[in-house]
Amino acid sequence: MMGNVEWLQEFRLIDNYMFIAPIGFIIIHLIRPFFFFPVLLLCVTGGILFGTVAGTVYSVIGLTLSSIIFYGIMQIVPKLTSKCKKVEEKMFGKHKELTLTQICLLRLLPFMHFHLLSYCLYEMSKESFSSYLRTTFITVTPLSFFYTAFGQSIKDVSIYIMIPVCLVMLLLIYITRKKQIIIKWSIFFSS
Repeated sequence: MMGNVEWLQEFRLIDNYMFIAPIGFIIIHLIRPFFFFPVLLLCVTGGILFGTVAGTVYSVIGLTLSSIIFYGIMQIVPKLTSKCKKVEEKMFGKHKELTLTQICLLRLLPFMHFHLLSYCLYEMSKESFSSYLRTTFITVTPLSFFYTAFGQSIKDVSIYIMIPVCLVMLLLIYITRKKQIIIKWSIFFSS
């Protein structure tokens, strides 16, 4: 009888974590901009932890909520809007307007700033919040799916393949390091 009670308590504990983990993952998406975590890193992590379908859903929810917060901040702080405008002009040109498809493709690039593209969506849909929300959802979904599926595929790779790949990457990092020797003035002029 005691074994059954322990099993039941353990099952409820695991069941509780099944609800806590996705909520925690979505919260991490919300605080991500404050800690400068890359979006693709979180999406890949979602693929590893939750699988392709669930990880994509959680990432879409988290990124959409993060974009909603960004929209609210842009409404409240007009000074930030002017700074974002300058960065957008520097990055894409003064008279260049991006289409929804271009923003969607740019979000797939790992070096593009997520909220700079959110600002472009903000500029495109100034007439209403619902338009911004719709375009954000459209552009965030392919990003989430692509990188979450990549995370799932990493999870499925065997350890015998992953170890050599990691060793080769470490070797490349070592080979391409900055080769610079710093000599202090006192040591250089002592002779």
